[in-house]
Amino acid sequence: MPFIRKRRIWWEPVEGVSSYVVYVSSDSDIFSANFSWEATPGIIFKTITGKTDLIIPDEWPEFPTEPGKYYIGITSKDEAGNQSDPFVSTGLFKFFPPASPQKGGISDN
Repeated sequence: MPFIRKRRIWWEPVEGVSSYVVYVSSDSDIFSANFSWEATPGIIFKTITGKTDLIIPDEWPEFPTEPGKYYIGITSKDEAGNQSDPFVSTGLFKFFPPASPQKGGISDN
């Protein structure tokens, strides 16, 4: 079984919130004028309650598996459903191992 390096998305806690929403997109412009929180076309999101981190891919199986640069937006959400503007960060994600060597052996030299 190959070793796949996990990624941890984290953020500082915000006082008075009931949850956080983590958004992901490969489009760098999605968090600007086009951002409409959960109603944004082409964006994937996950609500997080009771913690301030997320282990990818274990805790978010729907996270994109195509290797590439992804933009992560994190919002704070209160008990009334109001959400903050997103804190946005970016990172390179790749969840596939390289190919194994095709030839090798053991010799006496």
